This record gives sequence, structure tokens and C-alpha cells, in this order.
Amino acid sequence: MAGILCTNLTHSYLFAFLSCVVIGVIAFILLKNKDNAKFIVGGIVLFYFIGAVYYLYGYNRNLHKFEEFAGKNVVIRGYIDSAPEIKGSTIRYVLKTEEIRLKEDSNQEKKIRGKILLSVQKSDEVPLFEYGREIKISGKISIPKGRTNPGGFDYRKYLNHSGISATVFVVGRNIYPQKNVKGNIFVKAGLSIRERIVNVINQSLPPQQAGLLSGMLIGYREGLSEEVEEAFSNSGLTHLMAVSGANVAFIMLPLVFIFKKLRFRQNIYNIIIIGILLLFTFITGFEPSVLRAVIMAIVILVGQILKRETDIFTSIAFAAILLLLLNPGNLFNIGFQLSFAATISLVLFYTNLKNMLNFGFLPEFITDVLASTLAAQIGVLPITVFYFNKISLISVLSNLIVAPVVEFITIMGSLMAVLGQIHIIFSVLIGYCNNALLSFVLFVTKTTAELPYSVITVSTPSVVLVIIYYIFILFLFWYKPKYKVKLNLKYCVLAGAVSVALIAVSFLWPKGMEVVFLDVGQGDGAFIRTCSGKTILIDGGPESAGENAVVPFLLDYGVTEIDLVVVSHGHDDHYKGLLPVLENFKVRTLIIPDVDTDEGLLDAIEIARKRKISVEKCEKDDVITLDKKTYIEVLHPREGIYFNESGINNSSLVLKLNFKDVSILFTGDIEKEAERLLCEDEVNLDADVLKVAHHGSSTSSTEEFLDSVTPDVAVISVGKNNFGHPSEEVLQRMESKGIYVLRTDISGAVVLKTYGEKIRIRPTVP
Repeated sequence: MAGILCTNLTHSYLFAFLSCVVIGVIAFILLKNKDNAKFIVGGIVLFYFIGAVYYLYGYNRNLHKFEEFAGKNVVIRGYIDSAPEIKGSTIRYVLKTEEIRLKEDSNQEKKIRGKILLSVQKSDEVPLFEYGREIKISGKISIPKGRTNPGGFDYRKYLNHSGISATVFVVGRNIYPQKNVKGNIFVKAGLSIRERIVNVINQSLPPQQAGLLSGMLIGYREGLSEEVEEAFSNSGLTHLMAVSGANVAFIMLPLVFIFKKLRFRQNIYNIIIIGILLLFTFITGFEPSVLRAVIMAIVILVGQILKRETDIFTSIAFAAILLLLLNPGNLFNIGFQLSFAATISLVLFYTNLKNMLNFGFLPEFITDVLASTLAAQIGVLPITVFYFNKISLISVLSNLIVAPVVEFITIMGSLMAVLGQIHIIFSVLIGYCNNALLSFVLFVTKTTAELPYSVITVSTPSVVLVIIYYIFILFLFWYKPKYKVKLNLKYCVLAGAVSVALIAVSFLWPKGMEVVFLDVGQGDGAFIRTCSGKTILIDGGPESAGENAVVPFLLDYGVTEIDLVVVSHGHDDHYKGLLPVLENFKVRTLIIPDVDTDEGLLDAIEIARKRKISVEKCEKDDVITLDKKTYIEVLHPREGIYFNESGINNSSLVLKLNFKDVSILFTGDIEKEAERLLCEDEVNLDADVLKVAHHGSSTSSTEEFLDSVTPDVAVISVGKNNFGHPSEEVLQRMESKGIYVLRTDISGAVVLKTYGEKIRIRPTVP
């Protein structure tokens, strides 16, 4: 794991080799006096080196596999390597490629074996393709974007960790199914059984109950609506639909009981159970949590066959090693991390927590549920906060309520899945009973999720904070109780004093101003944090950018409260992305231009009214004071001015951010008419950095306006578009004036840091 993590940060073979040498030397110095020191040091170095090189080799091989075809129309021949995944109007598959060629060159086929994420527009004319179906498609290869905002999601790396190197979107007329069916026979069998199980459950229960049971039994969650999945997340019950150790236990224990009653020899029925568990992994789609539980179960069963006692930590480590040898990218899979964190936490903390909760007046069943729930959630808390920025405060109560029925639901659901293959009537009859229990779970889930403060949104913790958290809980819930450690008051006071000193230093340390021009696609969005900690958000891009870019960025940047949200004007590509911010964050003031309110701003104003956010209208000559060193001048719009052309664009707020000797001009979408007015009014437009108006359109950034601003740097917020933004004419004009231009579609988010004199500029994409 250390080898994989280090090379994931550096992607360097040289670093892998040098760090391996360093680790070997350190391990030898620390362990030289121990028995078998050479063997242990050799093992440490070997495993580190295998992890580093194996991960780096696979990552680099997948990363560049289809780059020569990026952006080109190609014809690909391959076969479907997954079950279909339906998301709204799109069907997604993993396509295992065999041959690829440029569409216009039918003679130059190239054999490339890799994986592509194939997205197909859903329609009545396009059938669902089964696993293994050979197809030929025609479309344009796309290389996924990497991280384009600070701390943002790296989609390219995410797909790479699953072995997927590129994406392609096609419509039905560009898909040509072939006669051959390929693929792994065991995967086919598993997916076929899964389909039969889902069909039986769907015929036996109402839709939501069927979706819940399919999730609980085999991890198939496509039957659940997004609202229900959100409710499970908020109530802390998502783990019910994560197939893991409990499901494996529910398979093993009844089988062991039956085989014992039939007087089978243990070695024989252990081998049969191992076969059934392996089939179960194919049915559930090789989820890391299932593989972890199955491997650990097989270790126990093999240990019984060999008459060897099983050690739980050895089993956990062995499962992790196998999964990482199967795919080193599994280490970055959320399911992998949650599964191992929950398992290790249960092993380490359950007994001690149960002793702490043993108050006498609580029944043992409640103590068991509380201890197991708390143990698992203490272990996975940093991971869930890191990825989802949520803490469910109601999870202990919701788990306590549903825990008694989960086992019955799973057992009856398994009977439905098996007996339904004989005749659907058996599944329907059992379903009458199971429906009541499933409905109870759904009721508890929705009710607890809707309770006030059932879930809170928090900013993303730093890696250092996560490490400190795990050290703290290991000491408090494992080391201290196990070794009966008594805390020394003197050391506690010293630790507290050091912590207070560090916090004080962090507050007193000089802070500059930071401005981030976000990559929101074809739109505008900028975040400002002043030296005093005030936070401002100017525009938020189109609707898709709100949840996918702006909100994650704010949470990753440690922002949960915003002092000012500014809407430059009411066009969708500027204000729609702000709506989820207004709905989910504590916002003190919303600022809009002081013009006749166009329809585009009504949504934002309505949300502000409901959430009791102050709404302020601004016009020319207004000044917004942020702190003693930072203020914003409002330069436009001017009272009483009406534009015949592009009225909404030309009425955009034009703001000049001033911090000591540094100034940054934000221009919204103003066009040449508004630029001319600003120049005629002899407004002080001089600025070090210019946020280029209207995404670099030819209707803005006139010669006269640029001469008035005289910027050293110009930032163009732009994405993929059909408008010709940014205009070549504008780019050439800026080049001729010696203005350094940065574009968010090329450089990703542009980060500016200044202490009031010089400005340090850092693009997210080098």
C-alpha cells in the first residue's frame, strides 16, 4: 500500500527506486537487532517495490493507450465487458477493445487491447447488449479530463484505476452488433443468475421494496430512486445495500448447518461452500467489499481443511494483498477503503466499546448493536467525510431500529431468490411477509433522514487531520483499554498547550488574498478569500457546474459559510451554478445588479428569501468593504442607462477588487457598448488582472477598453462551446499588447495568490 500511494503521488520510477532504497535502509537500522531481521527487511522492501512498480506500470500503460486517437472519429471492434448501467437517458457499458482504426482509413486497423467507457443514447431502437456481445461502433474518442479545479475530482485517474483509458459516446445508428459472444464463462453465469434473481424479486415486490432487497442481497441498486438513495445516505443506512461480510455469513452459516445435518464431511462441504462463495462474487460484480469478505471466509474454510487456526489480522492482510495484486487501483476505490476500515474497526474496537457501554440497564442486544454500529462508524467516519462531506447524526438511532429485521429480510430474500427459480408463486408468498419488513426499513430511513439536523455538511478534512484522527481513536478505543494505560495529567496539559500554540500561530501567521477563477465549463465563476478570511463567490457557471464543480471546490477548500455571493447578471451560464450554493451553504448576502430584475435572477432571489439571505442591489459608485485592506468598487451598471443591444449582458456588474497595491477587474459579460460607456465615464479601470468579458467573445475586449485597463494578465473563463469563444481576434489583440492570457478550458482553474504587491499565478493543469 505504501508503494502504491507513493508512486500515485509522484508517478516516477526513479522515485520508486530511490524511496525503496531509503525504506530498506531505515527498516534495517530499526530492525537489525531482531530475529529474522534480514527476512523482515527483505519482505518490506520487496512488497514496497512490487506495489510501486506494479501500480506505475499499469497506470502508465492505461493512461496513454488511446491518446493517438483522441478527438478523432474512429471505428472500434470489441465486446461488452460489463452489465449495462442505465443512468437517465444514457446506457453505459465497459467496452473491451480488440481493433481500432480511423473512420476515413479502412485499411489501417490497429490491434489495441484496452477498455473504453461506452455511452449510448437510450432509445426504443437500441437494445440492451448482454455481457460478451461483440460489437462494432463508430464515434469520436475522448480522453477524460483530469483534475481541473483545486482539490477537484480527477475523472481520468478514477477511470484509469478501473483500467479504462478513454470514453466514447454513440447513437444507435453507429452501433453494429456482431454474431459472436465472447467473455469469461463464469462472469456470464454470474450475471445470468443475477438477472434471474432481480427478475424474481421485481415480480414479487413493489418497485422500491424490490430495489432495496436487490441491493441488500446482491448489491444491485438500479431499482432505487435517487431520492431513496439520498435518504439512506442521510440516515446512515447505506451500508445495508453494500454487500459484504454479513451477506457472506448469511450464505455460509445456513449451508454449514444443512451440511452438518446431512452428515457431510467437513472437508467436502467446505470445498462446496468455497465454490458457492466464488460464484457469489461473480453474481455481485466483483465489488471490493464482497471480495474482501469472500477471501477472508475462504481463508477460514481452508484453515479448517488444513487443520490450521485462522488469525483475523492475517486474513485481512491476505485479502488486501490479493485485491491489490488483482488491481493496484483498488486502493483508491471507496468500497475498498470503507470495507477494510469498517472490518478493522470492528475487530479492534467492538469489545472495548461494548465494555464501555455496558451500563447494566441496557439489554445485551442493544449493547451489541450500539457497539458494532459505533465501532464501524468510528472507523469509516474520516473516509465518508473526505468523499461525501456528510456526517449522519441520526445513524446510531436508525441502525438500532432496523437492526432486528435486517437478518430476517436477508434470509427471507435469499429464500425468495432461490425458490422463485422453481416457481414464482413461492417467491410471491414469502414476499408478502418480506414486504412488510422492507416497508418498515424504508419508513425508518425516510423518517430519520427528514429529522432536523439528521445530517450535517462539513468541509473536506486534510490528510494530516485524518491521520491525527486515526491515531487518536486507536489510542482511545484500542491501545488504552488493552494495555490499561493511565493518562498522565502533565502530558495532557503539555499536549493541550502545544495544540493551542499551533492554532494561535496559524491564526497570527500573515495571510494573503487568494482568487480562484474556477473551471465551470462554458460559464463564469470566481472564488475570493481575503487576508482576513472573508469569502466571496462571483458567479457559479451553468447548472451542471453547481453540484459537479462549485460545491465540491468550496467543501474541499474548507468553506461552509460564504460572506458574499455575487451574481453579475441573469444568464444561466453565470447564475445557475450558484443555486445549490445558496440552498446548501450559509450565505450572508446575495448581491445583484441594480437593474430591472430579469427572469434569470428570480430563482436566486426566491431561494435567498426562503433562506433569509440578505439581498442587496449594487450600481456604479457603490463600495463593498471586506476588511481594512480589501474592498470592491462597483463600476457598472450606472443608474438610468438602458442598452438597446444585449441589454442583460451590458447590464452586468463590473467589479474592481482592490487589495493594497493589487487590483483585479471582473467584467461579467459586458460587450463593446458597456465598455465604451466605462471609457467615456473616465472610470479608473486600471487593473493588474482582467477577467475577460463574455468568455473572450469578439463583441467585447475592444482596443480602447484594453488600453484603459492595461492588465498584465487576462483570464478567460471558457469551456467547450459552439460560439467561437474565445475569438481569435481578441487573442491576437491581447498578444500584441503583451498581455499574458490564461484560459480555463486549457489551464483549468487559475489560482492567484498575493500579499498585496506581487501576484503568484498557478494554473491547475500545467
